[in-house]
Amino acid sequence: MAIDLTGKVCLITGADEGIGYGVVQGFLKRGAHVAAGLLQPDKFAARVAPAFAVAMDVTKTEQVNAAVDAVIKKFGRIDVLVNNAGVYPRCPADELTFDKWRNVHDINLDGTWRCCEAVIPHMKRQGQGVILNTGSITFRAGLPQLAHYEATKGGVVGLTRGLARDLGKYGIRVNCLHLGAIRTEGEMRLGGDQQKVLKTYEEKQSMPGRLTPETIEPSYAFFACDESSDITGQCLTVDRGWIHE
Repeated sequence: MAIDLTGKVCLITGADEGIGYGVVQGFLKRGAHVAAGLLQPDKFAARVAPAFAVAMDVTKTEQVNAAVDAVIKKFGRIDVLVNNAGVYPRCPADELTFDKWRNVHDINLDGTWRCCEAVIPHMKRQGQGVILNTGSITFRAGLPQLAHYEATKGGVVGLTRGLARDLGKYGIRVNCLHLGAIRTEGEMRLGGDQQKVLKTYEEKQSMPGRLTPETIEPSYAFFACDESSDITGQCLTVDRGWIHE
C-alpha cells in the first residue's frame, strides 16, 4: 500500500538539495502540502516549486520563527517537521578547535532544537504533530575525523527520546532516522573516483548499491503518516545493512 500524506502540512529544513530536496519531492508526490526551508531561497526557491519556499537558516532563531509563522499563516497548521538541515565537515579530533566544534553543534543540534521549539506550541494547540529528526550511523560506528559531527548526532538521539517522553501527552510523536552513506550533490562536489567510493561502501554494507535521497524518502514518509501513529521515541537505521545494532 502506497504511503499517503494527502493534506498533511510538512515543513522540511535543509531542502535546498540532497536529502531535504529528495524528501520535498517525495512528499509532494504523496499529496502533502510541503514547505521547504531553504538556506538560499533566492537560488533554490524555483527548484523546489510547487513547494512553499521559506528562508530558514537554522542557526538564526528569528528566521526560524518567521519561517514557521509563514507556514502557519499559509496553511493554518504544521503536521510534520522534518529536521534535516546539517553539515558534516571532516576534521581529525587532534586538529579540532572549539570554534569548529561549536559551528557544527550550532547547525546540527542547536538548529534541530530551534525548529522544534518553534513548532511545538502550534502542535500542542492542534493536539497532534510529528517531528522527525535526522541522525547518522556515524554516531554508532565511531568513524574517523567526525568527532564533532558524531557528538551532535548523539545529542539528536537524546533530544528525540526526551521530546517523545514529554510531548506524547499532547499527541506529538518524535522519531529519528539514522542514515548511512547517501549519494548527494554535496558528495559529488567533493569529487573522487566514484567507483572506488562505491567499492568502499559496499565492503561495509550488507546490500550492494548506494542510498539516495529518493530511496530513503519512504522511511521519512512512513514516520510522517498515520499508519505509524503508535511509534514514538524510536531510532530507525536506514543504511543498507552497514550497522547491526
